[in-house]
Amino acid sequence: MQRSNHTDASSSSPGPSGTGYFPQGGTHNPGGNGLIPLAVEARSWPTLAELFHAMKRRMVLATFLAILVGLAAGAAVWLAMPSGKHQVRSLVEMKPYVPVLGKAGNDNDFDAYKQNQMVLIKSRPLLTRVVGNPKVSRLAVISTSDDPIRYLEEQIRLKWEAPQMLAVTINGDDPQALTVILEALLAAYLEETASDEIKARGEKRKKLEFMLKEVDRQIDFARQEMKRAMQLGAGPTKEMNTIQYQLYKSSYEAKFKEVDTLNSQIKDLEANRNLAEKSLQAVDNQSIDREELERLVASTDVLKEKFAERAQRTNALKKLKEQVLPGNPLLLEAERSLTQIDDEIKGLVEQQRPALQTKWRLDKKTEYKEKIEKSKADLAEKNRKLVELNRELSDLKEKLDNLQKGQMAIVENDDIPGLLVRHDLIKHELDQLSLADKSDSRITVREAPHVLLSQNLKQKVLLALAAATCAGLLIILAVAFLEWRSRRVDSVEQIVNELGIRVIGTIPAFPSKASLKSGDPVTSQNWRFILNESVNSTRTMLLHTAKAQSMQVIMVSSAMQGEGKTSLASQLGTSMATAGLRTLILDCDLRNPSMHKLFDAPLTPGCSEILCQEVDVSDAVQPTSVPNLWLIPAGQCSNRVITSLAQGHPLETLFNRLRGQFDFIVVDSCPVLPVADSLLVGQHVDGVVISILQDISQLPKVQTASEKLTHLNIPLLGAVVSGIKPDVHAYGYNYVKQLPA
Repeated sequence: MQRSNHTDASSSSPGPSGTGYFPQGGTHNPGGNGLIPLAVEARSWPTLAELFHAMKRRMVLATFLAILVGLAAGAAVWLAMPSGKHQVRSLVEMKPYVPVLGKAGNDNDFDAYKQNQMVLIKSRPLLTRVVGNPKVSRLAVISTSDDPIRYLEEQIRLKWEAPQMLAVTINGDDPQALTVILEALLAAYLEETASDEIKARGEKRKKLEFMLKEVDRQIDFARQEMKRAMQLGAGPTKEMNTIQYQLYKSSYEAKFKEVDTLNSQIKDLEANRNLAEKSLQAVDNQSIDREELERLVASTDVLKEKFAERAQRTNALKKLKEQVLPGNPLLLEAERSLTQIDDEIKGLVEQQRPALQTKWRLDKKTEYKEKIEKSKADLAEKNRKLVELNRELSDLKEKLDNLQKGQMAIVENDDIPGLLVRHDLIKHELDQLSLADKSDSRITVREAPHVLLSQNLKQKVLLALAAATCAGLLIILAVAFLEWRSRRVDSVEQIVNELGIRVIGTIPAFPSKASLKSGDPVTSQNWRFILNESVNSTRTMLLHTAKAQSMQVIMVSSAMQGEGKTSLASQLGTSMATAGLRTLILDCDLRNPSMHKLFDAPLTPGCSEILCQEVDVSDAVQPTSVPNLWLIPAGQCSNRVITSLAQGHPLETLFNRLRGQFDFIVVDSCPVLPVADSLLVGQHVDGVVISILQDISQLPKVQTASEKLTHLNIPLLGAVVSGIKPDVHAYGYNYVKQLPA
């Protein structure tokens, strides 16, 4: 039986379980070899429904990880929170300060100040003073502690409630003791900061007074230097003197370039004059050349008529060549006449040569004498101008030297106005320090210590629960997202709508372990009956297509391993045999054979030995326990077998012999993506059925496998989806009932 390039239109009509479905967006292969798969849409984010289905597939793993990570997160937050049931809280206000020289302080300065104060509050020297306070040292929580300072460091918490408001809290079980400790801490802190501020202002005052004296000294020095600079000829200001110096310098550089240009021009004029004098001396010994002689001759009245006559004869000869053939008497006569006039012109030129030679020499001497006189006049003018430029350069050089001497006397660092401004700023800062001595401190306690009963315990419980819940939800979402990224098949509609492959049958899922352990024979028998009906429905679709398209050899494959292709091939072969067809199952999964285990048959001899021509086809065909069903196992695979498979001729010969012996041949092949064996085998079969396992097969891999088959013009008959769950996609399984014998 031969392949047919026509697709049976009737096989695409929708129906119950096992019937075919054409995709809404699918297109037919122009070659008639099945359907062209649609591209799987690549999306970065899933929908909620897709996440829900993905989470159901990994519910056990997601729940376990969510509980584990949630407990860990809750425990971490609980341990990170301070111990104790109660809190005592106080609010401290910190104000920004205007820095030195009256410039407004920026946010970075104030942020650094706040960070320093937070470190100071919990510093060991300050906490040592607090512990040394008699009221604090008598407290039980302090006297019984091995390290009281360490205890205070752990229990005291600092948090900014506002940009200038710092909340100071201490945690513990005794509210009264906590209040005493916090009051002592704030008193010691305020005393420490007040002392530090007074000390800092004193040091700052000394620095400012020293800076003021230094600025006064610089102002006096600058005034003296400016007076001396004015005496040396400098401008009233440094800027004006610099501008004047730059103007003189630019003029000097421009004049210097003019001098260089004049010197070059003078050298060129002298060279031209010397060349003209040498040429004048050599004119008497020179002879006129041919071109110059003809030019002079052509200008005389004697030969003007001859040259005009030669031009007329030349034009006449040119026109005659266009009108008559070579060798014509008229043409020969015209050429002879032109040669004659040329000879006459040459004779006359030789007669005129002596006179023309004399005239040419006189003209040359006159020309050279004029050049010599012109060069001498130009040299005199250039030399006069050169003397004037040198005198101007000397004057500019003297002015530049005087300006430079005056400029060296001007103060280089600060001018007098700038020093005066600096003097006023330092004076203003000293006045501010005097006012600061009389003003309030930058740090003020705005809220006295007060007790918050059970506040810490509530916060710990709420935060721990929130952390555990958030961590658990994040883990569940992460597991669902990762599972969604694999794009596993979870419904028949995905195959039809997203891949564009028609579904020719569905196989129910294997019963759960609980059902098998229950040992209920009725349940087991019903499931087997449903399985047989599903396989028979798929068989009906295949036989209809095979009859319409003259197909006899059907290959069952899958995208990857573990997607139910071997089980599907054995079930289809068994169903064909029970329908009365002489059926052969050929195991071409040479690398990982398993069909012989299903039928309890030996592995060899098989397909591998046939491809290597070690055994005959008839010796490898083995009967099975199912009537009308025979099996050729895979045999013992080797590199030699794979080479023979790639050659194609042994496999083609094998199929040609089997077509005449059996009504239907089911080929179990390797997965399409891992190796190329199924692509080699598929080129010799009439059609391919893709096995897809729900919740296992991945859409992108199924698409890639179907595209590879389509690119090799291997007819793709459709897909069979296994593992259909009755609660998800029953397809009328509940309607199926076992009939009496």
